[in-house]
Amino acid sequence: MASLSRREVEQGLPWVWTPDKLRRFAKLASTNIYVAEIDSRVVGFSIASLGDARAHLVLLAVDRRWRKSGIGRELLDWQLRAGLTAGLADMSLEVRANNKSAQQFYAAAGFRKLRVLPRYYSGLEDGIRFRLSPLRVSQPMQQKKSLQPDE
Repeated sequence: MASLSRREVEQGLPWVWTPDKLRRFAKLASTNIYVAEIDSRVVGFSIASLGDARAHLVLLAVDRRWRKSGIGRELLDWQLRAGLTAGLADMSLEVRANNKSAQQFYAAAGFRKLRVLPRYYSGLEDGIRFRLSPLRVSQPMQQKKSLQPDE
């Protein structure tokens, strides 16, 4: 997961989600992790922190070869269902201001842009905070018979 985060989320930034940090974070009772594997290979994952009233999507990454296959939506919906099951009111997340495809992905799932966070990412890049309130699962996707990577 750490290498996928480094490659797909943290590129161009200092490496924050190292293997040690992810291990420590995973041990917290409030952490919910969902991993997508294909042929025993991790192709995506999502990590959320579930609080008393709110959820926070900490990381969501999909190997670029598997994007647009429905994996990202499944990873997000898993975390939304976990929040709903826990009776939480909403979910927030941050994305890099220059990551327009991620912004469109979350907007399509019903998240709305709240504000710009100047120099949020390691003091180098602006972030944008999104929130989904009330918490709900996005529209169900049609099942695909088999997934193939983008090439």
